[in-house]
Amino acid sequence: MNAKGARIDELPSLWDGFARLVRPGLGLSAFGANVMNMPPDYSTKSHDESASGQEELYVCLAGSGAVVLDGDGTELPLDADQLAAVGPGVARTLRSGPEGLRVLIVGGVAGKAYEPPDWSSEGE
Repeated sequence: MNAKGARIDELPSLWDGFARLVRPGLGLSAFGANVMNMPPDYSTKSHDESASGQEELYVCLAGSGAVVLDGDGTELPLDADQLAAVGPGVARTLRSGPEGLRVLIVGGVAGKAYEPPDWSSEGE
């Protein structure tokens, strides 16, 4: 890949635009990346990445929210000044604030070449 740019809302989407697929939209292969557009006061289902071994970085692009660690309820705030990273074996829930949350999620497995999951390659 040389260089490519795209508007977030023009990237391939999943789940009626809830997720935008950055990796296939920009032709990336070294790591996974998606943007989630969460409505106000919304929480995702809990998940971890123990099966994939993937670490995830969460970067707020608009709005605010938190990564909530399911084990002890710790909240890692997401806003213009704060980002969060979560290891593969840690169950987490994403929660948006009253104005919603647009969050960039970047993931990869330490020390290994990136292998994208099937669901993340094409969009709807």
